Amino acid sequence: METEIDMIKFEAALKKVLAKADILGIQELPVDKTIGYVLAENIRAGYDMPLFNKSAMDGYAVHSNDLKIVPVRLKCVATIRAGESYSFRRNKRTVKKGECVKIMTGSPLPRGTDSVVMVEYTEEDNNGWIRILKRVNPGENVCFKGEDVKNGSVVLGKGMLIRGPEVAIISSLGITKVKVFRKPTVTILNTGDEIVEPGNKLTYGKIYNSNGHMLLSLFRDMGIKARYLGIAKDEEKILTKKIMEGFNYDIFLISGGVSMGDYDLIPAVLGKCGVKKMFHKIKIKPGKPVFFGIKENRLIFGIPGNPVSTYLVFLILIKPVIDKMMGKKPDLNIRRGILKEDFKQIPGRKHFVPAKVIDKLDNPADKLDNPADKRGLLKVYPVRGYHGSADIFSLSQANAFMIIDENVSLLRRNRWVNLIRW
Repeated sequence: METEIDMIKFEAALKKVLAKADILGIQELPVDKTIGYVLAENIRAGYDMPLFNKSAMDGYAVHSNDLKIVPVRLKCVATIRAGESYSFRRNKRTVKKGECVKIMTGSPLPRGTDSVVMVEYTEEDNNGWIRILKRVNPGENVCFKGEDVKNGSVVLGKGMLIRGPEVAIISSLGITKVKVFRKPTVTILNTGDEIVEPGNKLTYGKIYNSNGHMLLSLFRDMGIKARYLGIAKDEEKILTKKIMEGFNYDIFLISGGVSMGDYDLIPAVLGKCGVKKMFHKIKIKPGKPVFFGIKENRLIFGIPGNPVSTYLVFLILIKPVIDKMMGKKPDLNIRRGILKEDFKQIPGRKHFVPAKVIDKLDNPADKLDNPADKRGLLKVYPVRGYHGSADIFSLSQANAFMIIDENVSLLRRNRWVNLIRW
């Protein structure tokens, strides 16, 4: 008979898993191929940004002292296109009193000017004279040299996730390649005589494989390349052959065959293949039968075959492991919300319940046990009609798992509850 001693608590399981997840090596990649990677070096500016005082608007560069009384007429002595400067357009280096220069966004500010009048507040007179209709303060509509970044400063730190804005910043510094932490390689194996691949004929007693394709999609969404080994029958010889193939990758996920049934062979086969068991069974619902082991520096997970369990284990164990291995700080991103319906459960395991989370309270006058500023609060509704870990259709109605502690049997509405959103 199963006892609590047979199961490890979730917090201890996550700690064990992360302790075995080492940061992988460093590789150098072209900047435009780094989205989704984590920086393995500090990125420093090689010059001030902006590199010079520049116009923030299309308009006219002026000296603000010339605009004490408006409207006023100024002589336009040049036009500066983007990428040009006044000194190159004219053999003059200073704009004199009573003069202005037509300037485009991003162009260097001419010497002798200290501000820019937006073109909307000007009128062109004859013979190159410009009528200025609005006063400006010194520095108005000007981006000053070094106001964004100073030469030599760290603009992006080691450990930062690279997104589109980071690619733009790195490129703006003239850098073409950067060092990043390598992403882990992953392989996936499905097991079970009862599952067949979508597209094939479904006979009585069989079900289509959903877990393999869900996991592949989740890894691709993280930018992780994963290899799919297909479906292995519940026969030790076949399982052994497939499992040996999966050891060539940093992370090996095996879906199904980890429970206590006569044909749940995975833990035993993994042991015969040299895998050191770290734990088998976690005190959570769903997902209890999770197996975790190591072989050399490879991480091996046996995941329950029901799809809700598979998805939960991905969120609370696999994703944090991948984050750590690729140099990113693991974070379950646990939030707090207000439960909007009473929730009952049989206590005994930490329960992750599919829930719908909405960003605003229905009624601003809702009373809470611990009143607080209601702006930004999340309201949480357990998905109705949820039938357990095989109910992928109820999971599709959710956007979070709310977390109920193992000793709780009843949680009243308007109480705080922790949750993991996706």
